[in-house]
Amino acid sequence: MIPRTSPIRVFLRIAIAMGCVVLVACGGETTTEPVVTSPEGIWRLTDSGVAESTLRLAPDGSFSRVVAGLAASSCASSSGTWRVDGETLRLQINTVANAPSSSAESYVFAVESGRLRLGDTASSEQFTRTSSMVSCVDYGFGSWTGSLRAGVDGVELNFSPTDVLLDVDGGQIEIEGLYVDGGDERQLFLQVDGSPGPLEIGSFTVQNVPGATNTLYGFYHPDPTSVTFSGFDTTRLLPPGTFTLSAIAPERVAATFSFRANPRVEGEVGPGGAMFAEIGSGRIDLVYR
Repeated sequence: MIPRTSPIRVFLRIAIAMGCVVLVACGGETTTEPVVTSPEGIWRLTDSGVAESTLRLAPDGSFSRVVAGLAASSCASSSGTWRVDGETLRLQINTVANAPSSSAESYVFAVESGRLRLGDTASSEQFTRTSSMVSCVDYGFGSWTGSLRAGVDGVELNFSPTDVLLDVDGGQIEIEGLYVDGGDERQLFLQVDGSPGPLEIGSFTVQNVPGATNTLYGFYHPDPTSVTFSGFDTTRLLPPGTFTLSAIAPERVAATFSFRANPRVEGEVGPGGAMFAEIGSGRIDLVYR
């Protein structure tokens, strides 16, 4: 029990008489906004209709940057690591346009009023915070280049041109390629679903059961112009099939795959009486440029 005449009791009486609460300033509680000093986050600099630069400084010390020339319809990406040295932001660049690189950049920086200033005050660039990172694919100024190859019933084919729909964060990718040699045209389509998580390096398999995860769907058509045959795919008769992802990024895909495909429609027969298609030794190595 606190004595009636103790200094603590006297202090409480005075505080109550003044309309104050101990440890709270008179006139009510006040709050102070935290001062943000770290450049960690996603930042964007936009020159409307001319250019746009987006910089992601991740918590794990990695960075990615996309610079789009809106007027010139060009785009370049780079990535590497970042660190802060006093008032200097240092970037170690490991890749440029998905190719190995080794260079460094340094900027005097400051975080002020929700903006990231890079450079001294006389020639600084003011980035504003944004919620999501972009890739060159989002601007659509380039195209997917590289190779999509597979052995079809023992004959290796190069499927080019290639179209890719990629959602790394959403865990999905679709890859479509055409083989054209004179009047011989063939179609190959692959769909990988790793949702609800993001796409990560690993294996995906054909699983025609409800609720399956990390799945592969494969489709092959020996004659896409045919009106009597619907093609071969992996939806019937539980065929085997595996897709192994070895590299994945918003502008980069590398994988191997193989699967057996049966007629999509029961009772249909492929060209020459074929009852299935064996797709083996599949290789994907694609970048967006």
